[in-house]
Amino acid sequence: MKPALLFTVELAFQIKNRGCVLAPGPNANWAGPPVRVGSPILLRMPDGGEIRSHIRGLEHLNYGSRRPEKLTLPILLPAPITKEQVPPGTEVHLLQPDVGDESNGDA
Repeated sequence: MKPALLFTVELAFQIKNRGCVLAPGPNANWAGPPVRVGSPILLRMPDGGEIRSHIRGLEHLNYGSRRPEKLTLPILLPAPITKEQVPPGTEVHLLQPDVGDESNGDA
């Protein structure tokens, strides 16, 4: 599977009974492969560690009247991943099947 960099984590926080949310999240105008609930991802930590996971949810923020220039969609990770495991600087990569990869169901 070929990774595509979605974003670099600036903040990770925990929502009780939901899980770890990574912000800022991919740009809402992301022009790469579709980002969906269930999409496989790779977390590359600054220390070189890696965690393979998937997107559990896409979070929506209410900015009120202060809409930022760049809209993003923070992502929710599945348990048991916690904010302590995902420090700032972690790269979040979307994993997509390589062209010709027979495991993608097109064979």
